[in-house]
Amino acid sequence: MFLTACAAAGDAIDLESEAEALDYEAAVSSPVNAGVTLRVTASALNLRSGPDTSYKVLAVLNHGTKVTAVTRSGGDGWVNVKSPAGTKGWASRKYLQVVSTSSSSSSTCDPSRAKGAVGSYQKSLHDVIAWAEGTRGYSKDGYNVMFNYKLMSSCGSHPNQCISYGSSCSTAAGRYQFLNSTWKGARSALNLSSFEPENQELAGQYLIRTVRKVTVPQSRPMTAAEFSNAMSKLSYEWASLPPGRYGQSSKTHTQMRSKYCSLAGC
Repeated sequence: MFLTACAAAGDAIDLESEAEALDYEAAVSSPVNAGVTLRVTASALNLRSGPDTSYKVLAVLNHGTKVTAVTRSGGDGWVNVKSPAGTKGWASRKYLQVVSTSSSSSSTCDPSRAKGAVGSYQKSLHDVIAWAEGTRGYSKDGYNVMFNYKLMSSCGSHPNQCISYGSSCSTAAGRYQFLNSTWKGARSALNLSSFEPENQELAGQYLIRTVRKVTVPQSRPMTAAEFSNAMSKLSYEWASLPPGRYGQSSKTHTQMRSKYCSLAGC
């Protein structure tokens, strides 16, 4: 529901001011990449010369108007877009919805992209973590899955959507349910350019090997002792792993070992 007010002649209601009165996390869904198509969801939306309400209004975009992102933007609440008339400016991310297309989801979240990103035995450990997290085999094999099984339209970047549960919310996304803060650390350390499947695999490996200090043999499956040690360390990163350190639903050690061995060939 939008607030109503009287607008000066020749001007539109400044809907951006309403967004400023809302919770910031709700107002900023996620950055969008250049070339992405977005649709205006407000009854009228100002297109401005800069990313702030103090900038000049260049045009007024009507409800349903489709615009194109000019640069990767939106993380601060403003998207640099081009209107159908060719006018370039900035508009509030709160009132711009990404237009999903099957091609964008298929190309950027295609599971085949992850093939060979990490070694086969490393991947077996990743697969069993994804199985515990509930993402393995879901939609695009989990690469486009957000918290509570909501789906992303693209894997071009981490969606950074804080999805509510109870009195809190979670930004968990991707096959390994990376929190946005966790992803940013891995992305920076590895210089990753996108949230696409191959990079999710590399980031998962980084968390396992570098952050949690788990050594994964690259020429054989993990022994029972190695696997037990891995679960103990990795359970600080993934709540679904035994012994279930955060009070959330988790798999048992027996379940994890059995599934791992079916994948790695113990």
